[in-house]
Amino acid sequence: MSRILLAKLGGDAESFRLDDAPVPAPGPGDLLVALEAAPINPADFLLSNGWYAVQPELPFAMGAEGVGRVIAAGSAADQALVGRRVLVLPTYEQGTWADRIVVPARNVVTVGEAADALQLAMLGVNPATAHHLLNRYVSLKPGDWIGLTLANSAVGQNVIALARRAGVRTLAVVRREEAAEHVRRLGADAVIVDDGENLGDKVAQALDGAKLRLLLDGIGGADVVAQVAPSIETGGAFVTFSSVTGQPPLMPLGELVYREISVHGIFVINWVWNAPREEIEQVYAELSELVEKGVLGASVEATYSLGQYREAIAHAQRPERSGKVLFTFGQAGQAGQAGTPR
Repeated sequence: MSRILLAKLGGDAESFRLDDAPVPAPGPGDLLVALEAAPINPADFLLSNGWYAVQPELPFAMGAEGVGRVIAAGSAADQALVGRRVLVLPTYEQGTWADRIVVPARNVVTVGEAADALQLAMLGVNPATAHHLLNRYVSLKPGDWIGLTLANSAVGQNVIALARRAGVRTLAVVRREEAAEHVRRLGADAVIVDDGENLGDKVAQALDGAKLRLLLDGIGGADVVAQVAPSIETGGAFVTFSSVTGQPPLMPLGELVYREISVHGIFVINWVWNAPREEIEQVYAELSELVEKGVLGASVEATYSLGQYREAIAHAQRPERSGKVLFTFGQAGQAGQAGTPR
């Protein structure tokens, strides 16, 4: 088996190494899975630098999520899973940047056979985050408005798709016109390019008297949230799901006190770790079906083989990147040329 290990803390390619070892036999409650695809996520580099909720013990097998097929099952595992396609849950108990992994059976859920492997590989984190953003904090009904910064991110793309399916209207804030065109095509109802000037006025004008039930922020810092906050309805909610600036968001005190806007953060891995198994299976079954129907999907910019890990890691950290970068194996790897746009 081949896999990518984190050899030392850091985000550059020199912090990682390609490791080859014999394929291990699954333990009694384990499954041996042949991976089809596994994404490289921004959180992977938070982890590799030691800035994440999960602290790596070196050498650490990298990769949080992925999709593959069960090729062997331990004596206490369900033998009917052999041959089935499964999503590897992002528990961080096993690394998915590998062509073969041994995984506890509790850490997989079965997924559809017809869906694109690249999209299924990204199901564990971003679509699940989008699902919870839209369902956990306020009760949304058709016609309601939500606000979304970092709208062209993978989480943002999934939020737009799920909101559109539910009849919920999305006001998307992006930083570039290219990104604006992208989220318009995805179905955002109003799109604002934040050029640093009068964002609050632009939001209010786009809403035309309506208010946001929910504001979802992936940027962080003081400016964006403070300017958009007056357009959140009294008793509405604000949720931060990321911070590309590395700064905490700032909700003005008056919005918190006088208009009782609730403030939340989300780390969907907590749900993966703690939710009842039945709930996890139900949510991922719903999301998998939506991927298969073409409702959910994130842009893919390039795929790489494990042997090209240096190029893949550098590509995944390009500031101008507009789609996801994934490792692919087997048939999924043959579907697209490694290192080329998809």
